[in-house]
Amino acid sequence: MVIIGIDCATKETKTGLALGTLERNHIVINDVTLGSSCKSSVDTILNWLSSKKIALLAFDAPLGWPESLGSELSSHYAGEPLNNKPNNLFSRLTDRVVHKEIKKKPLDVGADRIARTAHAALTLLKNLRDETNLPIPLLWHMSQIDEICGIEVYPAGTLVSRGLSTPKKDKSGGRQRIDLINRLGIEVDKTKMNIIEQKPDVFDAVI
Repeated sequence: MVIIGIDCATKETKTGLALGTLERNHIVINDVTLGSSCKSSVDTILNWLSSKKIALLAFDAPLGWPESLGSELSSHYAGEPLNNKPNNLFSRLTDRVVHKEIKKKPLDVGADRIARTAHAALTLLKNLRDETNLPIPLLWHMSQIDEICGIEVYPAGTLVSRGLSTPKKDKSGGRQRIDLINRLGIEVDKTKMNIIEQKPDVFDAVI
């Protein structure tokens, strides 16, 4: 099965992409790249999906907003109070469960700049649906995967859940990124290790 990691961003040049193949519960990273003005993330993903019937698209971005926020704002007028608690309005149930389980809190999509990344991720997903003429549904149970589907992922939470620390986003975190790849047992083409070491966005896509 093909797995494509997408570290979503509002700019193409910050969008990390990783192509992996799942073989007997072992992941092999076949290709990694960043989006660019010459070749968009959509074009790269479409190329990777060519002739594939089963694939999992893993989006590192929120793919929805808190249900209570939508309900509250639909009848809200400027100057009037909000009736729900801030934590219920601005964070999703999934965020609160993640925080409870691994003690790391995702950014609140309802009250943070991550909302812009979420918007970009959903636009990317729509463009992929349009170009492939496929529904690309969100996958709620792994047993349902028999087509090209999407899920939301949280690389920092993935590392923490395995007792690993998240590397710094700057160049000083490069060696740690490589160490984490090795500790997780992810097989990567040696020619791709340099970009993973240098680009945090590509590393997140791999995770």
